[in-house]
Amino acid sequence: MTLDPKPILQCLDEVESELFEAADDNDCQRFHRNSQLTAVLLLLLRTSSLLRSMLLLVQYRDLVDGFHLVARGFEETWNLAHDLRLRMHHDRAIRWLAGTNNSWSARIADIVEFARGRGHREPTLARDYGLLSELAHPTHAAADNSVTLCGFRMGIDGAEVQIATEQENCEKRITATLYRLLWLVLDQDANFIAIPVDPKKMPLSSQFVAEYQYVDPATI
Repeated sequence: MTLDPKPILQCLDEVESELFEAADDNDCQRFHRNSQLTAVLLLLLRTSSLLRSMLLLVQYRDLVDGFHLVARGFEETWNLAHDLRLRMHHDRAIRWLAGTNNSWSARIADIVEFARGRGHREPTLARDYGLLSELAHPTHAAADNSVTLCGFRMGIDGAEVQIATEQENCEKRITATLYRLLWLVLDQDANFIAIPVDPKKMPLSSQFVAEYQYVDPATI
């Protein structure tokens, strides 16, 4: 798989531009008003920024361990953005803006329940987060991964073959995470608060979502 960064960056440019326009809404007031919309916009912009970092790291095969760290940050941020966009979580959003202890931790069970309500029987959200957490912490598996990358840099036989599959998986994760970000911005489920974005100003992003062939069951 050869990943082309250009269309991904174009989608992220569209997203960030529209989210900043949405921030002009009276309910946000350019991030100066403590509202549920403000919390969601802040988190969505962070997910976009983290995805840019992931896109940079994935272009270097010997930086996969760094990619996993940023990918886990994306997961945590996306989960919380999804969580706080739910209408019933207004008070949680306000607590997050106030910096209340543990308010940054998403309620995964609520996101899974949402996914099941959209017809997905076995959401993979919790499992995927657990796998990334293992690689983002100083576990045996994470250390083995870094040793393989060191071996690749040193030219040790067999190391390149071992990282080839993981490199491909990381590239697939880029497109999957882009889809999830775009979906969360554009979806208008009745359980979500509205985000005042104009899909017509996001033609590449809207097309990407419409044509995306693999749909993560944890996201819609």
